[in-house]
Amino acid sequence: MSGIVGIINLDGAPVDRRLLERMTASLAFRGPDAQQVWIDGAAGFGHAMLRTTFESESEHQPWTLGDLSIAADARIDARADLLASLADHGHSNIGDRPDAELILRAYRVWGDACVDRLLGDFAFAIWDATRRRLFCARDHIGLKPFFYARVGSHLVFSNTLTCLRLHPAVSTRLNDEAIADFLVAGYLQDIGTTSFADIQRLPPAHVLVAWGNAVQTRR
Repeated sequence: MSGIVGIINLDGAPVDRRLLERMTASLAFRGPDAQQVWIDGAAGFGHAMLRTTFESESEHQPWTLGDLSIAADARIDARADLLASLADHGHSNIGDRPDAELILRAYRVWGDACVDRLLGDFAFAIWDATRRRLFCARDHIGLKPFFYARVGSHLVFSNTLTCLRLHPAVSTRLNDEAIADFLVAGYLQDIGTTSFADIQRLPPAHVLVAWGNAVQTRR
C-alpha cells in the first residue's frame, strides 16, 4: 500500500515544501521504494511508492499529464476493459502504463464520472491546474483509506491518519462523540468521522471536490 498526502491552500498561499516533504517522509513505511513531492503554487502532493506490479516498475508519483496531476494508492482491475474504453477516445497503446496514469487519462475523458469506469481498490487525488480544482475519490468498498481535514484556509489529505497530524493547523483535539460511540458500540457509527475532531474520513464510494473556497463531498 503506497502512501499519499496533499496540501491545498484555499487562500492561494504557496505550499510549504519542507512541511510537505516531512509529511511525505512519514509515509516511508507504506512506500519504501521512493518518496517524491510535487508542488504547483497553492497545491502540493506527496507520494511514497511501494512497487507491487510490473507496470509500477517504471512508475513515479506524483504523476503529471499535461495540466493534470495525481497522487494515488490504487490497484485497477479489469484493465483490458478500461483500456478498450480509453482507446475509443484516442488514448491507445498505453497497455503498459501504470494504474495512476490510467486513472488520470480516465479523468481526462470522463471527468468526475471516471469513478464509474474504475474497478479495483483506490484512493486518489487529482489536481486540475487549469481549473484550480481538486478531485478525490475512494473505492466503492472502501478498502483504501482516505482521511482529510479542512482547517481554516488549509485542506489536507492522506491515506494515513498520523500523517495529517503533522500539519500544524490540525489540532490534537479529540472527537468526544466518536470516542463515546467506540466505547459503547465498539466502532464509529458515523463512518465519516475519526477519533480526532479536525480529521474526517471520506466514506466508501464517495468523492471530494474542492475549488475556490468550497469543499464538498458526495456519494
